[in-house]
Amino acid sequence: MLAATILHSLSAVCVLLIVIGFGVFLARKGWFDAPSHRGIVSKLVNAALPCFLFYSVISKFSHGELYNLLKFAGLPFLTVGLNFLISVLFIKLGWVRPHMKGTFITAFTGATVLFVGVPLVQTMYGSNGIPYLLVYFFANCVFIWTVGIFNIQLDGARRGMTEEPKIFSVHGLKMLLSPPLMGFLIGLIVVLLSIPVPKFISQSTHTIGQLATPLALVFVGITVWQIGFEKLRKLPREVWLILLSCYVIRPITMYLCTMPLDMDPLMRKCFILASALPVSSVIAVLSKAYGGDEEFASEAIGASTVAMIFVLPFLLIAVNLVN
Repeated sequence: MLAATILHSLSAVCVLLIVIGFGVFLARKGWFDAPSHRGIVSKLVNAALPCFLFYSVISKFSHGELYNLLKFAGLPFLTVGLNFLISVLFIKLGWVRPHMKGTFITAFTGATVLFVGVPLVQTMYGSNGIPYLLVYFFANCVFIWTVGIFNIQLDGARRGMTEEPKIFSVHGLKMLLSPPLMGFLIGLIVVLLSIPVPKFISQSTHTIGQLATPLALVFVGITVWQIGFEKLRKLPREVWLILLSCYVIRPITMYLCTMPLDMDPLMRKCFILASALPVSSVIAVLSKAYGGDEEFASEAIGASTVAMIFVLPFLLIAVNLVN
């Protein structure tokens, strides 16, 4: 059993690394030298994701199964909240420089659930695991566009670059309702209300959605090549704490919170895997827009993305050993 689990995990790692390596190869060949080239891949993934998420929900869950899933919908919010408190603790201990406190809090907890999580879960568990990933995605998305953006704006206010922020803003709420999240929510409504979906719509969303997984992995490969492995040589203490969060604190927190609960083992695995992902790239964009420490945010995103290549075999083996 143990040997089979390890072999399955390593096989999945090989698939992921080969497709990521393909992205690295294309970037090395100069196909994506201009920033706009990388942006095109990102836009294609973002365009395909709403279709992918919509089809994943309507095709994998019945009305009753969806109600069972929603019983555990609060769990990711709990673990996201605990990770937030741990990041505040590190700040109280004096381990984070004052000018980057808000950016640190957001990067410590906010993960790139879709761009990396979707390919990981799809490769490991097939499309059956995607709806579980989406529950964590929702909690993660709410955190980034409320608590996250608020704390980044606090950094800007401390540095005299922006005004004192509000915890809820019109812009934040608009961005919260992003196309991927809307695809997920529309799928939920269709299943909960038992609305029939015409075959041509389900097949179209399925076909378009199939672009998301390979393109997302190619995008990761392009990102890794452009960042380079040199990023891991001289990192500030705060970035090492972010790496500790991504690949140790977040997954262990999720594991401890799920173990007392009687839940589907696949749901538990997907929740743990969703929590152990690199820093969300949107945090660098928010830092630039609202006066946060953009350089630190970029370092955290780059280092956590590159580090994932080394952590991935151990992470997938560990998650698959969870019952």
